[in-house]
Amino acid sequence: MKTRFEERLGKMKRRYYEVFGDLEMETEFLKLTSLILFTLLFFALAGAFVLAKRPPVVIRVTEVGQAETIRDIKINNAPTDPEIFYFAKAFVKRYAEYNAYTLSRDMAEAMNFMTSRYQKTAQKELIESGLLARVEEAGLHALIEFKEETIERQTPEYLRVSLIGVRTLMSYKNPDYRESSLFKAELVLKKFPRTQEIPWGLLVEQYREILLNKLEEVNKP
Repeated sequence: MKTRFEERLGKMKRRYYEVFGDLEMETEFLKLTSLILFTLLFFALAGAFVLAKRPPVVIRVTEVGQAETIRDIKINNAPTDPEIFYFAKAFVKRYAEYNAYTLSRDMAEAMNFMTSRYQKTAQKELIESGLLARVEEAGLHALIEFKEETIERQTPEYLRVSLIGVRTLMSYKNPDYRESSLFKAELVLKKFPRTQEIPWGLLVEQYREILLNKLEEVNKP
């Protein structure tokens, strides 16, 4: 039985033919098919990459039940003022509202609010100041009451927030001890995309306290 190649060769009235002509034709066909499929795969991957980079379609439902699309997800997903103040207060509560019984846990949580760069700086400052050792030795616990909150400056990458509050120090070992002071906390917050690890979209880049006034001091240990 003649192959297709032999039949076509007979129609062409050729006097000779390649013994492995069919295999060569099939090989060339497979090469061409592979090239076409590779090209299609390349375009498919390129299209998937472009689609993955596009911002997601976000539909927000208003208070009255009206659905509206959000075109610029970065702007609409930025932290709002109440979120900024909540984040700043939550950090100060963990970092500066001392409690001898929960000190390690509070400091660990406070570190999660910081950038990796500031974590190293804060750890060094805490060790050098000896504050943590004093809190544990004296059995201190504090209560902070915030009085004022202000966003002093804002850029596309950073925020400067100031909080004014009253911190009252007490002691588990000396029930008569009480110390109150008015202080100002200044925070530089760095903006980040919201993720599972950074749901607030913010991390503390810098923190400092300024003592404004001593209000009360009784039976200091």
